[in-house]
Amino acid sequence: MPKTSDSSQGKRREALVLVQAGHTHQEIAEITGLTLNQIYYAIRTRCFATLRDVPRIATVATAGFYYSPVFAWERRFHHQYPMDTFQSYEKMFADIILDPQHVTLVVEDTYNPSESEKTEPVIEPDRKMPLPKQGNSVIVGAATWKLEPSSPRYGQFMNPADSNDPSLNFDGGRSRDKSPRHADMLDDKCDAAEEKYFNGNQLVDMSVVHPAYWRRGHGTELVKWGKSLADLDYMAQGVVAAAMGEKLYMSLGYQKLDHVKVEDKDGPGPHELSVGILKYFGSTYRRSD
Repeated sequence: MPKTSDSSQGKRREALVLVQAGHTHQEIAEITGLTLNQIYYAIRTRCFATLRDVPRIATVATAGFYYSPVFAWERRFHHQYPMDTFQSYEKMFADIILDPQHVTLVVEDTYNPSESEKTEPVIEPDRKMPLPKQGNSVIVGAATWKLEPSSPRYGQFMNPADSNDPSLNFDGGRSRDKSPRHADMLDDKCDAAEEKYFNGNQLVDMSVVHPAYWRRGHGTELVKWGKSLADLDYMAQGVVAAAMGEKLYMSLGYQKLDHVKVEDKDGPGPHELSVGILKYFGSTYRRSD
């Protein structure tokens, strides 16, 4: 596919929002100036997740989040209980997909049969998953956003069929891979920071790409789509990010407002963790200060 300008890519992200809002492809073409073929491509490569995507998303999350220092801080017993990690991510994403206040976007790429060799964690699904064939498109990245409390978009990004499918049950496992104390330490401080800095704003919950598909622009595209949503809705958007994510967000216009640090010198490491508190004020956001 030929390279496109940032303006064209922004229009494609806008098209994805508009199609989910119920606009016809012709209406989207008139609003964005994109051709119908460009609209079809934008919708094909980035789509909203459904419950049937959850096992694959859990695979991507386990593979990608493993390299975040937050994973090492919270999931200290992953190697003893890898299925618990997988089940935890399944439930986390399933709950978000079913929550009308959330948006879950996935990005696809051509399947790499050796993808498991490109990541170190133990990925142990709790259910039989069909093995993709070489050349197939598979989910390689996912991101979730929490809409602002006043958003008119509640439920707009959901698939109605998900709530009527009793066969898709994700119980979350037993969480033996986690250290509850360390997870609570971080959650308490992050919750306080979100309340202080992001009250009334949109929030980036999670963003992850499978390591086998890094350096292809997938993470950047997911973040840019979220920025487009903030711009369309005249909103600011907050995110709590570890070092690698912080660099990406700041390169795309997010401003660092603060950081959160947790420490525990007892027992085996890691003994400390720091994450950044960042915010995108947007090209159209009207600041009150």
